Amino acid sequence: MNIARQLWRHPLRTVRRYYRRCRYDYASAPCVPETLNTAVLFVPKRIGDGMAVFPVIRALQARDVPRIVIVASVYNEIVFRWLNDPRVEVVTLADGESPRLAREVARDLVSRHGSTDLCVEGTMRDSAAASRFVGTLRARCNLQLAGPVLRCYAPLAGGARSLHEQGGARPHCWAALMREAGIADVPGGYEFPLAADDERRVRRSVEALGPYVALNLDGSHPARQLSVSQGQCLCELLWQVHGLPVLMVFGPDGEKKARQLAAATPVARILPMAVSLPHSAAIVKHAALVITPDTAVLHMASAWNRPTLGLFARPQRRWRPLAEHSAMIVTGQHLADLDMDEVAKALTVLPRHGQAEDERDATPHH
Repeated sequence: MNIARQLWRHPLRTVRRYYRRCRYDYASAPCVPETLNTAVLFVPKRIGDGMAVFPVIRALQARDVPRIVIVASVYNEIVFRWLNDPRVEVVTLADGESPRLAREVARDLVSRHGSTDLCVEGTMRDSAAASRFVGTLRARCNLQLAGPVLRCYAPLAGGARSLHEQGGARPHCWAALMREAGIADVPGGYEFPLAADDERRVRRSVEALGPYVALNLDGSHPARQLSVSQGQCLCELLWQVHGLPVLMVFGPDGEKKARQLAAATPVARILPMAVSLPHSAAIVKHAALVITPDTAVLHMASAWNRPTLGLFARPQRRWRPLAEHSAMIVTGQHLADLDMDEVAKALTVLPRHGQAEDERDATPHH
């Protein structure tokens, strides 16, 4: 679309976009420098986005970059908290949509660390915050997967971007970009490092329960949420097909619904511990089966190769489950339309208790 048509259709948006290009764009290296002393990953987004960019982190670690700075959000900072690598610094951006805060963080990094050799922009959007961050940081080279809206991004146009445009899974796309950029060849998978204490507490709590199914009812959008009555039907099906108890996984907003379900059916349980994202992740890590709408819990199951039934309101390829044994059900518009007969059919093809036990200590599937 040429500029005249853009101005006609979206005048204010077009003016802002071209202002950003004039104000923050600059000439940078067309390829990744041979020597990388400081690399910055800009990903102030949600939990799933944070888990998906781990191929970038692992590639930078494999390249032995001495300083790796991750600019995260208040939502996904916890994903990077337990990397346990002295080379990694995590900076939290209070509002990932704020251009002013993004610019301040970039200025602070420049004042503390000097010049940056590589910046990987991981928001996947043409946003004012990302443009100001990149344009203020002024790294020697910049990488972006979604397509170069600024000329300061390295002009990579090979397999990684093609994979992204075709709906490839996000971790696969990031791993492909790291290979294409010549940084390192690493697997493409989700990750969520856990603190040993968090995992130990959960394992002690579930020990008496035996094998269990981790069930999450809520997604980030109303169309991705299941009702308590649907949860009851799922629990009955799970008991009939797999004969396993159900352990609820939920965040603070979903606690009331989870407790209602646990009170309505003896199959569903809630662990007697504080609600926290690491605890939920540990429950997923040690489950025999995970059932969840399209949300971060789905990617946790992929991170640890847990058998997964993903429930989607609409077709989705980029965020599909990556576990070796997984199934997807797409309702079309809203999970209120979920067909329990279809769920029952999907459950019969997922691993039963014995198979899940054999895979419990498997390495993550990429």
